[in-house]
Amino acid sequence: MSATKKITKNMIVDAALEIFRAEGFEAVTSRRIALRLGCSTQPIYFEYKNMDELKDDIIKKVVEQLDSLFSSVTGGGDSNEFVYRSYGLAFLKFVQTDPFVFRQIYTVDGKIGKQVDDLWMPKGLDILENKYGYKKETAIAINNMASCSLIGMAVLISSGYKKTSEEEILRSLEILFASVCAVYGPPPKLMQIEKFREHFEQLMASFRK
Repeated sequence: MSATKKITKNMIVDAALEIFRAEGFEAVTSRRIALRLGCSTQPIYFEYKNMDELKDDIIKKVVEQLDSLFSSVTGGGDSNEFVYRSYGLAFLKFVQTDPFVFRQIYTVDGKIGKQVDDLWMPKGLDILENKYGYKKETAIAINNMASCSLIGMAVLISSGYKKTSEEEILRSLEILFASVCAVYGPPPKLMQIEKFREHFEQLMASFRK
């Protein structure tokens, strides 16, 4: 008699994620996962009380992907002066990589988008508060403003309406940053860095031409 195949929690989540990436959350069922893994539904319900718990883990996997993209665009570190731009760039690279997943998360079911934001947005707030020196209330207002703009860009990219290069994305993020500074002022901590002050002055001057 052959040994029973061991079905791990990671195997279940990965199978569920594959289904989600191809067909969306509605297609993620215990039977579909079991079929993909070649097992019964019993191992799935041994690891998870219900499908909502499993879907929470899928969302965490999506946020892990965002974190990985963030690390890649910052070179594995986040100490540079333009790290908030990298935060935005990582999000838009995610949209370019998985446009269907973005649409499922943010346009099909806003509740899922809220769950992703609850896990992902604290990174942006931490950058604005601790690296850029904005007060908490200001950081929240900036992050909300930036999120609306990023979602707008993401919808155009994910729909195929606009083909956007990384250079164009970076320029759009610079315009967004200049808008933030016009409303809330430049980041207090960064203005103490000569390299950043020079970059900031050149950036703002470019919009006055």
